[in-house]
Amino acid sequence: MFKKQAAPLPPGKYRMGGAHFKNDKAFVRTAVRDVRRLVKYCDLGVESSLLDWGCGAGRLAVGVREEFGRVRDYHGVDIQPELIEWAQGNLSGDGYRFTCLDLSNERYNPDGSPERTLAADPGSVDAFYAYSVFSHMNDVDTPAYLHLIGTALAPAGRALVTCFVEEDVTDWEENPEGYGPLEWKGPLHCTRFSRSHFEDHVRDAGLAVDRFEYGRETDGQSMYVLRHR
Repeated sequence: MFKKQAAPLPPGKYRMGGAHFKNDKAFVRTAVRDVRRLVKYCDLGVESSLLDWGCGAGRLAVGVREEFGRVRDYHGVDIQPELIEWAQGNLSGDGYRFTCLDLSNERYNPDGSPERTLAADPGSVDAFYAYSVFSHMNDVDTPAYLHLIGTALAPAGRALVTCFVEEDVTDWEENPEGYGPLEWKGPLHCTRFSRSHFEDHVRDAGLAVDRFEYGRETDGQSMYVLRHR
């Protein structure tokens, strides 16, 4: 197993999340912050199975290393091979593994397979984490993946996810004009849900909202903690 600080931080181009994670201190600080939130809201501990869905170059894995040293099973999954390659070369070790999935997403992997999978066995995930994933997802994949999250979660498992939600807007919109701090460009740069529509998807997946925090995440995303109903 790698030791604390044994692996270098990834180059800035691999960090994702725009300017928010380009600085080394911010990259580590936000990772540790999110691990602590997983502890608080999802009961993450050293004996937990943690699925980091949309892991990028492994920012959350760095936070796990800083906070715990390791958990029973950290599994980072992404559809961008160059990010997974970096993580496998620098962060893999006892308790840490990374998987690249060739799945379709109009923004990040438009030629990928239309199959949908989380690469997790049913009922095997104690803590699920998806930061800035549903913020780049269409309104067909979203409910399908929420169902998969419900299947993957252990009976007492929790999922922490972020997305753009607002009251009194259309059910789903791609790159809404004049919304948020950025000029949205290209497929699925920003996907915004009405809060009621997203929460309908959550309920249809057999999940419930355990916690909701509006607009405090990257670029104004909101945070949900989900559990089985």
